[in-house]
Amino acid sequence: MAPSPRSALVTLAATAFLACLAAPCRAAESGGDEAKAEKTEKGDDEAKKDDAKSKDQTFGHAGQLGLRAGIVLGYRMVLRYDNSPYCAEPKPTTTPTNQQKFCGYGAPLSVDVGLSFGVFDFFEPFAWARFGLSADDHSDTNPLVMVGAGARLYTMSDAAFKIFIEPAVAIELEDGQGTAAWQTIDPVYKKDLVFHLAAGPQIDIHPNFGLYATGGLTVGVVRALAASLDLHIGLQARYP
Repeated sequence: MAPSPRSALVTLAATAFLACLAAPCRAAESGGDEAKAEKTEKGDDEAKKDDAKSKDQTFGHAGQLGLRAGIVLGYRMVLRYDNSPYCAEPKPTTTPTNQQKFCGYGAPLSVDVGLSFGVFDFFEPFAWARFGLSADDHSDTNPLVMVGAGARLYTMSDAAFKIFIEPAVAIELEDGQGTAAWQTIDPVYKKDLVFHLAAGPQIDIHPNFGLYATGGLTVGVVRALAASLDLHIGLQARYP
């Protein structure tokens, strides 16, 4: 029996109604998929930006020319040879051979400067100089003049905070002041060979700028057997 026109009309209306109900769901599903895709793309872009930023903020020194300067505080200990300059004011009533042989005293404040180049992130050779800000009256010498070369060896070399060891050698050049009381033994102010070893932390607050501090030992062996315990605080700028 053929369906009546009325039944056919009702069936068509019901089908259209159900299709209308289903359309928003499909649209919602499609919109959700698009939102997820957009979110994923944004996440990928942000990850790439973070990776680029991370690469830009590495703090290795490879390929950088560096200039540093700092202040050095020291405590000096001297064991004199027979013809070494006195290391304390000589006593008039004591013969030259019986004057004080071993001395310890605060070294005059000095300035330390260095020019470096990062061959690798962990290896940074440098030329350096140290200049005393006043004369050493204990040994009657003019302000310190020292020039030499060395290298900094870094751990955690691409991190902002790193530790380094600093071996170096230098020549000490200053001569005597010529004060009469110190001349009774005709002191010899030889050019001194100096060995230096220090270690400490560095904090690079920018890829081109850092702060550092070291504790170390500087030893001279020619003029006298002399050692200085050093505390060195300074700044380093690098380019590019």
